[in-house]
Amino acid sequence: MPADPSAQPQDDELSELLNLQMPAESASVTAITDAISEALVRLKVPEEKQLEIGLAVQEALVNAVVHGCNNDPSKEIQCRLQRDARGRIAIIVTDPGPGFSPELLSNPKQGDNVYADHGRGVYLIRQLMDEVHFENGGNEIRMWKY
Repeated sequence: MPADPSAQPQDDELSELLNLQMPAESASVTAITDAISEALVRLKVPEEKQLEIGLAVQEALVNAVVHGCNNDPSKEIQCRLQRDARGRIAIIVTDPGPGFSPELLSNPKQGDNVYADHGRGVYLIRQLMDEVHFENGGNEIRMWKY
């Protein structure tokens, strides 16, 4: 284990608890978020954290469907639930899309963005989770809850 308790663990230190696939359609999001929620209950994750993780997963999956796959149900999205030896939860959502640069996202709390009806998903995920990383050119999000 890393000496720094907030350091991200290496993949070989994680137990994979769920590895789910879904077609890139909004109707599939609920089944995946429900499966994650049920696993969190079995793991005895506190209810507040369950709700935060559930909403973050929902946002990440919707982003993958809409932005990563352009609502194309022939494309597949992967969602994995992992846990390390300390009980920290990792959720990884991967889509086959071209990715994006998260640093180029507009701040949803500034200017005209405040009135937009979209553009808050990544911001919300970052508020709900303890650590968020975008990998593989932005088509994979790795979210941590401690």
